[in-house]
Amino acid sequence: MITVSGVSKSFGGVAAVSDVSFSVSAGEVVALAGENGAGKSTIKNIIGGILRPDTGDVGFGGGIAQAGARHSGVATVHQETSLFPDLTVAENVHIGRLGSSRAMTVRPAALRRATTPILQRVGAGFCPEAVVRELSAGQRQLVEIAKALAAEPRAIVFDEPTASLNLAERELIMRIVGQLSDEGVAVLYITHYLEEIFRLSGRVVVMRNGRLVADRPTRELDRAGLESLMVGRELAQGYPELPEPRESIALSVRDLGDDSRVEGVSFDIAQGEIFGLAGLMGSGRTEVARAIFGLAGRSGRIEVDGRPLRRGDVRASIGAGIAFVTEDRRHEGLFLERPIRESLSIVGLGSLCRARPFGWLDKSAERRLTGELATTVRLTARGGLDVAGGSLSGGNQQKVVLAKWLSGKPRLIILDEPTRGIDVGAKAEIYRLLIEFARSGTAILLISSEMEEVLGLSHRVGVMHDGRLAGVLDRSQATQEAVIRLATGGER
Repeated sequence: MITVSGVSKSFGGVAAVSDVSFSVSAGEVVALAGENGAGKSTIKNIIGGILRPDTGDVGFGGGIAQAGARHSGVATVHQETSLFPDLTVAENVHIGRLGSSRAMTVRPAALRRATTPILQRVGAGFCPEAVVRELSAGQRQLVEIAKALAAEPRAIVFDEPTASLNLAERELIMRIVGQLSDEGVAVLYITHYLEEIFRLSGRVVVMRNGRLVADRPTRELDRAGLESLMVGRELAQGYPELPEPRESIALSVRDLGDDSRVEGVSFDIAQGEIFGLAGLMGSGRTEVARAIFGLAGRSGRIEVDGRPLRRGDVRASIGAGIAFVTEDRRHEGLFLERPIRESLSIVGLGSLCRARPFGWLDKSAERRLTGELATTVRLTARGGLDVAGGSLSGGNQQKVVLAKWLSGKPRLIILDEPTRGIDVGAKAEIYRLLIEFARSGTAILLISSEMEEVLGLSHRVGVMHDGRLAGVLDRSQATQEAVIRLATGGER
């Protein structure tokens, strides 16, 4: 159903993919694996008709594509949903066919009848008339899949469909993939969750540095072998050993509220301690982080190194040595259209001006600082630091979001979903940096939806439930069962 033959593509003289060939048959689930920047997105966009290859061909069902994949029975579910937030679910699902009649009249009843069975097929619990803006991230992903299925594709490409979903929503997406395979649809599945690769796929195509390095039956690989193919070396197994925290308290939170979701949250984080914050989606984890940093209204008392922190003031938080790595790196973490160097230097911009607080930017000082920050986080930017931030892979974008805070030598780093949507190699680098920060005495508040990550990296784990801190578990007590029990409203 999908045949990629000798495909190559370059951007600005830099090869994104080189001589890539593989195929996907009807009813087959093939995983496309590789690190961020390996070329997976380029291949996806060529298959989807968004890009044209410089050399090579893409075929569908035995024929060669001439005018984009949408004419060839191929649908794509993108990681970043391409939905209209102020239209209804039904309008989004059928957006490509709304103008197909001469009358150009949209009939709501007909739309509802056409959409209802598709939503039932994907297990959606919302109605066709729901406005997309009011849906959760997981529900929006179901709409994206429903939109793809409405075209009755013979092949479908999934690009990180579960990256922003909770465990229940991930299970639903994987069930849909299995169902499509049973119906004879060819599935190309891109994900950084290796457990999904082993569970869903019959074959794995591995890319590294723009080239295909393996095309193997999944059953012939284990996790270590797949990781080695993806990164070109063996990765250390498990999580790194945690350094011993210090006795001094870096952050003290008492009766924290955000005038909305969070209420009565209290905990301490010692210098050099990694404090994990777990809980189900909507439990209030991110709201706690944003309230501490000053991005939301706040009640209660916060102290950093024993000094009170002014309420609702981001500048005061930064001045007190707090860094905040947002979960939404693309919209809140860096400048996608501006040079990488500007994203790296923005936090330390004041120190780079010749006459503060207003003055000329010292470009030489900026180059020195950004070069040092890029080296610290082992940033890979093929075009240098003067290319746009949006050109970086997800893992390297995340390194930029983290690195920009290091110029201020933070006392506390808040990380909200720091490894979401990044590959195993980039994850290992992020873990290495967290341990180095903790070893130097920096306190870390770690929020993650990946249970193993929270348990593997934290000295203690706080568990949120319904806007409150349900309990704090020492490392010896923090098991998946104990965390889930607290996260669902049970007792310790």
